[in-house]
Amino acid sequence: MELNGSSLFDVIIFGGQSNMQGQSERLIDEGEIAGAYEYKMLRNEFVPLKDPAGEDIRPDGTAGVPYTDELGDAWHPQTALGSAAYGNSTLLPAFAKEYTRLSGRNMIAVHAAKGSTDMACWLPGTTGYAAIVNKTVRAVSAAKERGFTVGNVYMVWLQGESDAIIGKAKQVYKEELAKFANALKKDVDLEKIGVIRVGHFTNDEKDTEIIDAQDEICEENNDFIMLTRIATELNNDPVSMNPFVGGHFSASGLQKLGAGAGAALASYIKSKTNSKTI
Repeated sequence: MELNGSSLFDVIIFGGQSNMQGQSERLIDEGEIAGAYEYKMLRNEFVPLKDPAGEDIRPDGTAGVPYTDELGDAWHPQTALGSAAYGNSTLLPAFAKEYTRLSGRNMIAVHAAKGSTDMACWLPGTTGYAAIVNKTVRAVSAAKERGFTVGNVYMVWLQGESDAIIGKAKQVYKEELAKFANALKKDVDLEKIGVIRVGHFTNDEKDTEIIDAQDEICEENNDFIMLTRIATELNNDPVSMNPFVGGHFSASGLQKLGAGAGAALASYIKSKTNSKTI
């Protein structure tokens, strides 16, 4: 695989629920992305980043099974992190293409998402939180063992649809996000959470609570940066939406989200003067 001139890699965690897990309608093969690997925890390997991304991991850290329509709701309690649904596209390749190109840095992707999860599923003390930490810590350790130099650890976060469904108040969602970030700063040396602002899901004021919460926390809390707000625009573009699953983005929609977020995080990186190595 072609690297961007060095063995320095930023570790980027891709967290959230189904739109981050990858619940699109088809697979777009973008090929391998130069300068980008995905860490596969179950094999303890780095593979060239391409779709379908992710792994099905049980709460005990062992191999799980992919989601199927036959499994339905039975899949959720036996799964901590999920792979791209039906083996279709995620936003990771489009993100990585822009991030590596514009930042000039290599990256390791840690896919750590699961559909139908509200913030309560990701808070410290939960199975979801433990799974994120475990996979990230192991990715950093494996990178160092292979002679890679690890730069900053970031998270790209696309989540909140389930919180809108249950009518979570803006302030509660903000408090939960802040608690999540504070814990990750300690447990994986997280630098920032980059937010892909959620799109419309309930199509009423419950969406607005979550959208406003994400806008506000990125303005008020230095642990967060807003990467893109285009999800709400894509909601109005039929080509960008999954025609089979309401409220979910199509493969081309995820490409747009990923490219926008990757470019934004690259811009942030280039504006920094103290990108570190660990």
